[in-house]
Amino acid sequence: MIHNVLLTGVGGEGVLLTSVIVLRAAVYEGYEVRGTQLHGLAQRGGSIPTHVRFGKGFHSPLIPRGQTDLILGLEPLEAARVCYFASKGRTNFIVDTYPVKPVYWNIHGHMYPSNEKIRKMIEPFAKKCIFVDASNICKEKFGNPIFGNVMAIGVALANGMLPLSEKSILEALKKTVPRGFDKNMEAFRMGMDFKD
Repeated sequence: MIHNVLLTGVGGEGVLLTSVIVLRAAVYEGYEVRGTQLHGLAQRGGSIPTHVRFGKGFHSPLIPRGQTDLILGLEPLEAARVCYFASKGRTNFIVDTYPVKPVYWNIHGHMYPSNEKIRKMIEPFAKKCIFVDASNICKEKFGNPIFGNVMAIGVALANGMLPLSEKSILEALKKTVPRGFDKNMEAFRMGMDFKD
């Protein structure tokens, strides 16, 4: 079986680092892994969807449309933008409610949609959708919202949306972020304890 995870957010949020954590955990469990990300505007605060696939007997790093098992939306509007990769009977969403508004939204006077409106955009494509204020919780706890990404992984794992073990995730955290391991581990545990 192949498991498809699409991580999305904006450049500078740690989307690529978060995808490395998931991929490493999958390697530790003996899966074949593939992944790819979109570069370009992501380096300047633009969208950055990252495809992560693990399982057996596949070749492409790209997730086919409608075949994503989990969308990890590290920014709410970016989660809504990738719904074409989702399907109602298959795709679970974990959405961090912390908005990272593009500069041009303020310049042009655009209104950022509420989380309720974003939820309504996503629900037609979602098997299950969990909104969690991960980045704000971590900003309050650790002084930095970046730990919200790892908290979101914990929420996905605790809700059976990511078929990896807690042990593998912790090993991947230790290897990927050795200097920040303690805070990341605590953020991960907070995600595991999160109740929707």
